[in-house]
Amino acid sequence: MAAVRFVDATRVFRGSWKPAVAGVGLDVRDGELMVLTGPSGSGKTTLLRMLAGLEPLDRGSILIGGQDTAGTAPHRRGVALLAQGFALFPQLTVAENIAFPLSMRRTSARTVAARVDRLARLCGLEQHLAARPESLSAELRQRAIMARAMAARPGVICLDEPMAGAGATATLRDRTPIATLQRVCGTTLLYATCSSTDALAVADRVAVMDRGVVHQVGTPRQVFEEPGSVAVAEFVGSPPMNLVPALVAGDTARVGDLPVPVGPAQRAALTSDRIVVGMRPDDLLIGAADGPGGIRATAVLVRDQGREYLVHARIEVPGGTADLVIRRTSGPVPLLGESFVLGAAVDRVHLFDAATGRRLP
Repeated sequence: MAAVRFVDATRVFRGSWKPAVAGVGLDVRDGELMVLTGPSGSGKTTLLRMLAGLEPLDRGSILIGGQDTAGTAPHRRGVALLAQGFALFPQLTVAENIAFPLSMRRTSARTVAARVDRLARLCGLEQHLAARPESLSAELRQRAIMARAMAARPGVICLDEPMAGAGATATLRDRTPIATLQRVCGTTLLYATCSSTDALAVADRVAVMDRGVVHQVGTPRQVFEEPGSVAVAEFVGSPPMNLVPALVAGDTARVGDLPVPVGPAQRAALTSDRIVVGMRPDDLLIGAADGPGGIRATAVLVRDQGREYLVHARIEVPGGTADLVIRRTSGPVPLLGESFVLGAAVDRVHLFDAATGRRLP
C-alpha cells in the first residue's frame, strides 16, 4: 500500500496547444479507492499513465509513498495499470491471466502457484481457474481483473474503465466486487470511469475532471450535493443537474417568474450580473397551467422509465430558451405539448457564477 500525491502534474502532447493534464494537484490516501471521473477526453487515462510512468511529466511531480518518482522506471514504481480492453487476455485461462505479471518477473513456479491459489480463494475464483474470460460472467471477469492486478503485490492499482465492454448490468454496477475486494485487501486504487453513476457507487472519494483540470475532490455525497463548478454539476448525476442562465437584480435572480434569493456573500463573489441557477430533476415540482408564479414550461418529451417519468420541458430564459428535465414519481404527468407551471425547492437551488463557472458560497 502507498499514498499517492500529484503536485502540479502537467502533460502536453506534441503538436497540441492545450495540456491533456493541466497542473493537477491531488492527494490519494494510503488504502483509498479514489475514482477519477469526467467526460471522455478529460485527462483521466493520461493521469493514470503518468502515475505508472508510461507518460512523462512536462511539469510538476508525482510522489508514491512520499518518494518522488522522477527517473524511476515503470516496472520499479509498484504500480499496476490495467488499461481499458487489456485487463484480461482472452487466449489465457483465468489462472494464466492471474499468473501473467509474476511470469513476466521470472518468479518461481512454486511461488506463482501459491500466489494464484491464494488470490483465487480471496477473489472467489477457485472453481474457474481453467476457464477463459469469454466464458465468465461480468462479475467473475471483474474478480479476475482484481486478482491479476494484485498478483505482483503493487503498492498502487490503476484501473482504466474496468466496466467498459464487460456487459455490466445496473445491478453489478451498484455492487461491483472491485470495491469490495479493494477494501478487503486495503490496496490504494485509482479507478477511472466516464460514468458518474459508477463513480458515486464505488468511491471513497471522487475527483471530477474536465479538460485536463480537476474541478472538485470530495466524497460522493459532497460532489453530488455541493458541486463545485458548472462542469461538475452538468456531469454528476443521472439525469444531471438542470442549469439555467439568469440575471441578478438586487438580491434576487429570476427563472421565469420564480424568484431565487441571492445572499450577500454570493453577490460579493459574482464577477457580473449573470448567474447560472442549478436545479436537480427531483427538486422541480409540476403544478397547473394557471398556477401562480413559478416557471412556465412546455412539455417537449415524456419518457416512461417504469417506476418514474422523466419530463423534458422547454422554458423561456434571457436571450432564448432552455430545456429542463423533471423527475416525476407520482401524480399526473403532462402530455406532449402541454403547458404547465414548475415550482422548485428554493432551499435546494445551486448558484454558480456564469463567467467563471464556480459555485457561489
